[in-house]
Amino acid sequence: GLDDIFRKTLLVAAYSLIIVVSLFGNTLVCHVVVKNKRTQSATSLFIMNLAVADILITVLNTPFTLVRFVNSTWVFGRMMCHISRFVQYCSLHVSTLTLTAIALDRRQVILHPLRPRMSLAQGGLWVAVIWIMASCFSLPHAIYQKLLTFTYSNDKERSLCVPDFPEPSDVYWQYIDLVTFILLYVLPLLIITASYTTVARRLWRHNAIGDTTTAQHATQRRKRRRTLAMLLLVVGVFAVCWFPLNCYVVLLSSQAIHSSNAIYFCFHWLAMSSTCYNPFIYCCLNPTFRQELQLLLDICRKRQRAEVGLVPELRPADACAPCRRTAWPDNQESSRSRHASSHQGQGSSQQKALSGRADILSVEPIVAVSWLQKPAVLLK
Repeated sequence: GLDDIFRKTLLVAAYSLIIVVSLFGNTLVCHVVVKNKRTQSATSLFIMNLAVADILITVLNTPFTLVRFVNSTWVFGRMMCHISRFVQYCSLHVSTLTLTAIALDRRQVILHPLRPRMSLAQGGLWVAVIWIMASCFSLPHAIYQKLLTFTYSNDKERSLCVPDFPEPSDVYWQYIDLVTFILLYVLPLLIITASYTTVARRLWRHNAIGDTTTAQHATQRRKRRRTLAMLLLVVGVFAVCWFPLNCYVVLLSSQAIHSSNAIYFCFHWLAMSSTCYNPFIYCCLNPTFRQELQLLLDICRKRQRAEVGLVPELRPADACAPCRRTAWPDNQESSRSRHASSHQGQGSSQQKALSGRADILSVEPIVAVSWLQKPAVLLK
């Protein structure tokens, strides 16, 4: 009827919006990191890992959920029933563990600014460990899954991809959901909140290295307030996006409530929408990333105009020049830039400010928001 058409249209529009925005934004983040060699650091690896996890869950979970909601049946076969479930949980667990790692790394950098930072190799090792742990957490959900097919009126068949835990299945289902809720929502939230609370206290109470003048003090206070507001925003979005679905799943598995398609759709859409927010947060709250993105867009526009003959073709030197500005500056490259411009008095001071050595707050804005990507949660 008319209500059914409206429901399907709403589902397609809502999930299509998530798919388009998430794919575009996170692909752009990956492009900015990969295209610019100077951004390849441990921090950029974590940020790109979040974007990759977002892309995977957008490609291998959201469309399947949309089709299942619209058709009220599973049409992708038995093998994809297991694969989709595994990829779904693995991507979510990767995001949760990566967000926790970023929070702990930021705490280490801010509280102990003189200690050596995590190297690129160490960051790559932690990314590998995160994927291995996420795969181990995801295997039970993929193994205990089955495709249930039955026939109803007029010889019509309906297939469902449902959990199939050993007996007593209700007990297994309840405890797996509860453990998932505690380990992959409550515990990460506590760790991340504690880490960023400590960081916020340090940034608010202590002066930055070299903070000696009144102007510097005023600038530092503005940075502190912006950083603290950003941390509160990250925690707020984290809780708002994932708390409703987590609670719904736990209550449903414990048979405390009855299932509702409308409620589940709203909670699931809210949780999945978290894949869209990180790129916007990078652009809005990190001026350096925004400048890097603007330079990338300018290059694309100039190349398009060159192709149609409106402007001369870009020379290699012109095309590579913007690459000197990066979203996540590397200490070694920043030092090299300072050395190259040491004969310019004012330019040298600006390069030194960009190096991140004189102010511990200079490394915070982009990284503080980078963990906003949702924690893992059980999706049914």
